Amino acid sequence: MEEFATLVDTLRQDVPSTQITDDTAILRSYTIDGILPRLLVTPTSIDALAQVVALANQNTLTLLARGGGSRMNLGDLPGHIDVVIETNQLNHLLEHEGPDLTCHVQAGITLASLQKQLARQGQRLSLDPPDAEESTIGGILASNASGPKRLRYGTARDLLIGLRVVQANGDIARSGGRVVKNVAGYDLNKLYIGSLGTLGIIVEANFKLHPLPSAERTLLLTYTNVEDAMSTVLAVIGSQLTPGALELIDTGAANDMSDFFGLHLPTSGYTLAVNFEGSNSTIDRQMHETRMLARRHNALMGEDLQGEEQQRFWRVVRQHMQGTLTCKVALLPTMIAPYIQHLTDTCRRHNLEAATIAHAGNGILYIELRPGDAVPRLVKAITDLRRYAQEMRGSLVIERCPVELKRRVSIWGEPGADFPMMQRLKQQFDPKRTFVGGRFLGGL
Repeated sequence: MEEFATLVDTLRQDVPSTQITDDTAILRSYTIDGILPRLLVTPTSIDALAQVVALANQNTLTLLARGGGSRMNLGDLPGHIDVVIETNQLNHLLEHEGPDLTCHVQAGITLASLQKQLARQGQRLSLDPPDAEESTIGGILASNASGPKRLRYGTARDLLIGLRVVQANGDIARSGGRVVKNVAGYDLNKLYIGSLGTLGIIVEANFKLHPLPSAERTLLLTYTNVEDAMSTVLAVIGSQLTPGALELIDTGAANDMSDFFGLHLPTSGYTLAVNFEGSNSTIDRQMHETRMLARRHNALMGEDLQGEEQQRFWRVVRQHMQGTLTCKVALLPTMIAPYIQHLTDTCRRHNLEAATIAHAGNGILYIELRPGDAVPRLVKAITDLRRYAQEMRGSLVIERCPVELKRRVSIWGEPGADFPMMQRLKQQFDPKRTFVGGRFLGGL
């Protein structure tokens, strides 16, 4: 293909510092859902990345951005991939304004590396998605990844104050600002968060930060049924208590944690993990009030985790959010108990098993279904579970699954009434479809 050869020759001549490979043996490790890219490009500067995008756009080639690679299989099957642009060389903390509680970072820095540097001034970015060691800031933003502590601190949408993005024609655009109190205007930042790189490549970000807590503890509560567990959750979020996380763990997930991670939880009934941060006196008071409240909802008192034991517990919880076949269901918290009962009934009908972890205070469930190779049964079960979620005014998205299942069932479900607007945005931001299509809602 002449356009492809032109791109390679121009890159080698005009952007000599950029690493380029078309070695099939190397490219195989960058395969996405069985689709092999034709070229891997690793720019060492934002200007170089912008040049690569501009050249691909001019030659009508397709691009896909990649950070740490931990979330590349999200979404539906992609179209053909000409070029993968790797951002992991753009990995610097550019500014950390400790007194202002803000930072300015390049998108290729991993979350773990960023947190380590921020901790030197006693601060952190309050995001806790899985795979902090591999996940880059750009990937976290593009996939809108989050973790249990979104209950208290929100998601990336709540912490982001500015972006720098390479657009489809190679122009570098800036949105938002660098301080928390920003100027008025359209908030373009939120368009890029969760868009899977379909509108532009995030290259820099500005965040508001939080101080590291002086102490942290987690209370484990056990229940014989999900109704009592969720009654406790609703009572907690309706009280003056300020938990950092409220995580509901079912029997299937507890067994997994025991079998695969050596973390021993009760393997019958439900476990509710209630996390608190702050001063020791504040935590003592909130833990006491939580125990009193939980007893009124038939809880059995469990361990009080802290230190390394607590850190390990939350690492395992986050890891379990990424099963081989994982569905993410979003509901009102009041609907979690009936939904879990419906899930149990659905699995029984289709001879499947489920393991569920829920951000119970937010109404978000991560459901791993198995066996992953029972495709016909899984298609029927997912269709049923999605329909029931929609009846509850919620949604079901398949976060991870084998390619064979992607060919049989929609990852996102049917587009809603706002889909025409999304199509117009795609046309406005990327009229030549430079950024790989197919993965996002409705094939965008």
